[in-house]
Amino acid sequence: MEEKKNNKVLKIVIAVMAVIILALAGVVTAFILKGDDDKPEESSATEAVTEAETTAPVTEAPTEAETTVITTTLHISPTETVSFSMGSEKGDINEILDHDGNKTYKAKLSEFAKPGDKIDSFVFVFYAEDGSSNISSYKGACGISVDNSCKAATDDGWYQSEDFEMDVNSAYLEVKWDVPGDIKDYVNISDKGYIEIGYWWGGLQKLRLSSIICNYSTSAEIPVDGTKTIEPNKTLKYGSESDKTVKLPLSDMIGEGETPQYFEFKIKAGGELQKYAGAFGISVDDSCPDKTDKGWYQSGNVAVMTNSDSCTLYWLVPDEIKEYIKSDGEVMLGYWWSKQESVTLESVTVKYSSGSAPVVDADTDAEVPKENNKKENKEESSDVKSSADIVKDMKIGWNLGNTLDCYNITWEVDDFETAWGNPKTTKKMIDTVKAAGFNAVRIPVTWNEHMNGDKIDEAWLNRVNEVVDYVIDNDMYAIINVHHDDYTWLNPSKADESKVKEKLVKIWEQLSARFKDYDYHLLFEGMNEPRIIGGENEWTCGTSEEREVINNLFAAFVDTVRKSGGNNATRSLIITAHAAAMDETGIKDVKIPDDDRIIVSIHYYSPWDFAGNEDSRSDWGSDSDKKELDKGFDMVKKYFIDKGVPVIIGECGATNKGNDDVRASYMEYYIKAAKQRGITCFIWDNGTKDEFGLLDRSNNSWYFKKIVESAVNAAK
Repeated sequence: MEEKKNNKVLKIVIAVMAVIILALAGVVTAFILKGDDDKPEESSATEAVTEAETTAPVTEAPTEAETTVITTTLHISPTETVSFSMGSEKGDINEILDHDGNKTYKAKLSEFAKPGDKIDSFVFVFYAEDGSSNISSYKGACGISVDNSCKAATDDGWYQSEDFEMDVNSAYLEVKWDVPGDIKDYVNISDKGYIEIGYWWGGLQKLRLSSIICNYSTSAEIPVDGTKTIEPNKTLKYGSESDKTVKLPLSDMIGEGETPQYFEFKIKAGGELQKYAGAFGISVDDSCPDKTDKGWYQSGNVAVMTNSDSCTLYWLVPDEIKEYIKSDGEVMLGYWWSKQESVTLESVTVKYSSGSAPVVDADTDAEVPKENNKKENKEESSDVKSSADIVKDMKIGWNLGNTLDCYNITWEVDDFETAWGNPKTTKKMIDTVKAAGFNAVRIPVTWNEHMNGDKIDEAWLNRVNEVVDYVIDNDMYAIINVHHDDYTWLNPSKADESKVKEKLVKIWEQLSARFKDYDYHLLFEGMNEPRIIGGENEWTCGTSEEREVINNLFAAFVDTVRKSGGNNATRSLIITAHAAAMDETGIKDVKIPDDDRIIVSIHYYSPWDFAGNEDSRSDWGSDSDKKELDKGFDMVKKYFIDKGVPVIIGECGATNKGNDDVRASYMEYYIKAAKQRGITCFIWDNGTKDEFGLLDRSNNSWYFKKIVESAVNAAK
C-alpha cells in the first residue's frame, strides 16, 4: 500500500499569521472605541496555535447596549492520503447461462465499488450446471456502462469487449476480464451502471454463474491524528461457526472520543490462499441508520485473489457510519473461504482521528456553529406520492408465488428458491410480466428458513434484493412481505405476542436498513395472512384476542419502519385483517395505525368453490354471482376507502378447471368491479398450470393469454 502524508506546515503558518493580524486589529479597534478608559479589556486572541489546534481571535462588536465576546476553538486533524487495491464479491448468484437461451447476466456496479474508485478487473466464477461435467471450452464477452464522454464506447453509454475464448478441463471455470485502460476513467459506478457477462458458446449448453469478484483501486484523504498496530495472532477457520470471525476490542486501538478512519488486517496462512473471502464489521450506536443489525454494522463481502500464503485486507470505514461508531465496542474480521482451512490474523493497524466540533462560549443570541452531520435530513419531497395515488398508479399487479416463499423443505434441494417446482426467477420473467401490461409485482418472501437466530442470512437477503431490483429497474412497483412465516413462528396469540413481536421487529429492522434508500416504488407488507394455524375461525375472523394481537404487531411493524431513516419515513406500508380475509367482523376490528401512508390488503378468492381448488364448480357469471362478488368490494370501500385508507386485493384468481373462457370472463368482471371502487388487484400465480399458474416461467410465455389480457384490459 502506498501512503502519502500531506505537508500542511505552510498552510498552518499562513493561518497563524492571519490570526495574529486579526487579533492586533481587534485590539486597536477596541482601544479606539473605548478611548481613555483606565481598564481596557484584554484580548485573548494571542493564544497559542499549533498544528492540531487553531484558536480564533476574540472579536468585539460594540453596540448601543453591550459588547459580545465569542471564542471558537476548533480542532483540525492533519490528513493523510491512503491508496490501496482491494476486491469485492457478489456471491450466491447461481444464475444459469444458456448459450441457446439466457446468454447474459448483469449486475449493478454500485454493488462492487463506489464513485471515484478505479475498477481494474472482474473475475466471473462458473460451474457446470450439474456440478461435475467437464466444461471443456468457453466463448463469451463482457460489457460495462461508461460515461457518454468515453471515446472508446462501442454504443451510447456502453463498452462491449471483443469476444474471447478459453479451454478448460474441469467443472470449474474462472473468467477474468481486465478493464481496458482507455475506459477506466469513464466507468459509470452508480445504480444505473452495470457489468455484464455473456456466454455465446461452449462445451456445455448451460453454465452456472456462481459469483463475481471485482478488483478495484482507490485513494482517499482522511483525517489522521494517530496510527496504532496490535498483534492479536488469532486463528480463523471458515468451517467453524465460532471461529470464522474474530472480534477485537476497539479500546485496544483507540481512546474515547477517537474515530477509526481506516484499518489494515494482515493475514498469514500455511499455504497458497488462492482467494480470501470475508467481511468487516464494527460496533455502532443503535441510532445508526446504516446498521445491519442491532448495534452493529457489517460490510459487504470482500475478496482478494492471490497465489501467496499471505495478504493484507484494507477497509476504509464508510463516512456514513463514522459518527455512530462506539469506541468501547469491537471491530471484526470475517473469514468465509480460502484454499486453506485456517488462517492467522497477525496484525491490525488502525488510523484514527480525534477531531471535535467547534466549542463556542457566548452569552449572546448570535448563531452558533452546528455539527456538520454526515447524514442529511431527508425531508419529504414533492415527488413522493401519497398511498392513494400509488394504489391508483399501480393499475394491476402480479404475484411471484411459490418461489421465495417456500418453507418447511425437508428434502435436499440445490436452490431453495426452486424447492416447490418453479425455476429460479430471472429478469426476463419480470420483463415478460411487464410486457403483458402489469406494472406491479408482489414478491412473497418467507424468512424463517433463512435466519441464524435473529439475523437474516446475507446471501438470502442479497437474493431478495436482486429480485426486487428486477422489478424496480423495470419502472414497476414492488411489494415485499413476511409471507409463510405465519405457518411457522408467527403465532398471534397473547401467550406468544412478546416473542413474535420481537422477531417480527428484528426482520423489519434489517429489511428497513437494506432498502431505506429505495423510493416510493417499493412497498412493505408487514405480514401475509396472520392467524393461528388450526385455530377457531381460522380463515375468517379468528378470535377477538387474535385480532388485538395482530393490530399490535402491525403497530410495531409501522413504528420499526418509520424510525429506521431514509425514505422509510414516507414509504407506503401495508397491513391486513385477520387471515387477510374478506370477513366483516375481522375487517371492522382492523386498527389503522396513526399514520397517513397506510394501505389495507385483503385476499379475495370468491366464491371459493369456483376460485379455489375444489372440483365442485367450474362455472361463474350469473347476476347473483356478480352481486356476491360486489358485496366484498363494497365492504372494504365502506370501512376503509370512504375513510381515506386505500385498499388493494393482495391475492385473487381462479384455479384451472378446463374453463379458460369462464375464468377470462371472471377476471374481467373482477378487476373492473374493483377498479370502479378504487381498488387495485394483484393476481395470484403459483406457477403451476393446473392450479393458479398463468406464466410459463421456464419459457417466459403465458399459459392462458386470454385470461391475462382480459384482466389487464379491465384495469385500463
